[in-house]
Amino acid sequence: MQRIIAATLFLLAIATGASAAEASLRAFPTGPLNAFPLDSVRGVQSLMLHNVAVINTTNAPVTVATLEFELLRGGEPVERRTLGSADLARLSAGGAGLQQAGMVEAVAFQFGDVLGKPAAKLSTTATLAPGEGLLVTSQVLSFSGQREAVRVTARGADGAIVARLSIPVIVAQPPARYRFPLKGGFYVQAGPSLNTHHRWAVPEEFALDIGQIGTGGHTFRTDGRRFADYWVYGLPVLAAADGEVVKVVDVYGEDESLIRKAGESQQAYYERIVTAQNTRMAAEGAEVLAGNAVVVRHAWGEYSVYGHLRPGSVKVRVGQAVKAGDVLAAVGSSGSSTEPHLHFHICDGPSALNCVGKPATFSNVENPMALLPGPIQSGDIVETN
Repeated sequence: MQRIIAATLFLLAIATGASAAEASLRAFPTGPLNAFPLDSVRGVQSLMLHNVAVINTTNAPVTVATLEFELLRGGEPVERRTLGSADLARLSAGGAGLQQAGMVEAVAFQFGDVLGKPAAKLSTTATLAPGEGLLVTSQVLSFSGQREAVRVTARGADGAIVARLSIPVIVAQPPARYRFPLKGGFYVQAGPSLNTHHRWAVPEEFALDIGQIGTGGHTFRTDGRRFADYWVYGLPVLAAADGEVVKVVDVYGEDESLIRKAGESQQAYYERIVTAQNTRMAAEGAEVLAGNAVVVRHAWGEYSVYGHLRPGSVKVRVGQAVKAGDVLAAVGSSGSSTEPHLHFHICDGPSALNCVGKPATFSNVENPMALLPGPIQSGDIVETN
């Protein structure tokens, strides 16, 4: 009897020890993750890890002392970034603050299910009680050459692995399946470059905000106080590839008060726009950000999204088949838009926001000011053919 009791206690000790030593490491998006060139000529790439979370799924406290990000080639680490205790303390407090303010829920499209369902409570420190989590966002890695995965490792104070996760990486740009959704010459106000807002948001990581520059180097004809003054306003929006319309939104108006006012400082304008955006999201939900929109499904499992469309301009209906070049609507400034432009991106689902963005390559675009062909970056002037 004593041997049986001793054996039972030994097995319980093994089980308890194993549980206490393990946690869960999650990411959103789950991957594969697409790299995007920082410099196409020199082959320098960038990779964005939007969300990584350590969840304490054990029955005892877990302390994360370091979080390592390693880019792998041939299964071996080539680059490594390590977040230490000071970094994790700052990130813990920031993530917990976001959750307490309701932002994780308000912009759920940005975080997906990285915290699990129901969502784990985020700890204010890197010591996680059972059921608590640590959220790390917006980690950017750069490299040259080929990489096949990024490995994330959480370690305790003794260096032991608390949790580990590997996410596949795709470096090559996709085939040219799409045509540019406008015809003529255009200015890409914001693209997938890191110096503009798209790259930092999951659904629009590889999106384009497309405007047009006219006389005097401005995007507008006169003083820019009215949407009709803008060169791009009202231009036909074209289907980027053959497909089926799966979503149409044409319920939002346009607000010219969102245009920057004469004499308004850049900082004051930014603060005003952020406040207006947050107010609208709280009142109408996150879908208002895209404004009037059309979503088209394509045969290879991707969806093209056309946003900020002019009210009443949508010419297609859900279920309608479209060909590349068909007119879908007109460029407008509905939703969260500071001036008329077309927002275009590719996603993995039938939504403007609740999806993961994918890079797009166009068959009919040239950047005449670039040294060599390459993906479109923020600030590029492009021409279609």
